[in-house]
Amino acid sequence: MNDFDGGLDGHLAEGTHISGTLKFEGSVQIDGRFEGNVNSRGKLILGATAQVDAEIVVGELEIRGTFRGKAQVKERLMIRGGGSVEAKIVTGSLAIEPGATFRGNCEMPAQGTLGEGGKDVEIKPPPAKLVGASLDNDEPGPT
Repeated sequence: MNDFDGGLDGHLAEGTHISGTLKFEGSVQIDGRFEGNVNSRGKLILGATAQVDAEIVVGELEIRGTFRGKAQVKERLMIRGGGSVEAKIVTGSLAIEPGATFRGNCEMPAQGTLGEGGKDVEIKPPPAKLVGASLDNDEPGPT
């Protein structure tokens, strides 16, 4: 998904590779490869093709691609279906959609105390369920 025409203030396109420090106001989407540090009070979106290895401090973070590192997210972290995260996370709110993967630790301090400490919580995915059906049925169906 490319939200660039939907009000983003910046965009790192697919096929681009940048290393360094990213600071911004508003909202930025990364669809390429980024290594380094990100610091903003705004919203960072990692698109489906993003590959990010970084330490991130932002107001909001939405992940559709691949993220490795550490993140401190003041308001909300959303890992969308297809997103892959291997990180240590500190956030005020966490949502993980079906189809996303998360490996690491997540700390969710009490409201208004983000970054003041707390107990790490290890999130483990629920056991997989296998549902099967057979289409090999010689009996005629309803007519």
